[in-house]
Amino acid sequence: MNSVVNAASFRDPSGFVFTRQGKVFRQVSASYRQNYDRLMQTGLYAKLVEAGLLVAHEEASDEGLTPDAYRVLQPEYIPFMSYPYEWCFSQLKDAALATLQIQREALALGMSLKDASAYN
Repeated sequence: MNSVVNAASFRDPSGFVFTRQGKVFRQVSASYRQNYDRLMQTGLYAKLVEAGLLVAHEEASDEGLTPDAYRVLQPEYIPFMSYPYEWCFSQLKDAALATLQIQREALALGMSLKDASAYN
């Protein structure tokens, strides 16, 4: 299978984004197993997806690209990409408020955002 790691996905030691046969995937590394399982088991993932604050994903049956793959996720397809430098003030404000809401929900369950960059 022809797989290509996204060149911008090199900073996260917990996994990376790649494409395979025109589909986007994210590999979750074994080192992040406990954190990923906690996200799923606490219901935070489901709550954030339901609230429209997180892009939904499915756990794919596809193999990872490296031996330390714990899970391979296939996120819901987003047909349009935009960047923070293109947004007006109200869009930036909505993004900031969404980030704060996600952090509050996570803190209530003893978790925290690990990377809240505008480009994620």
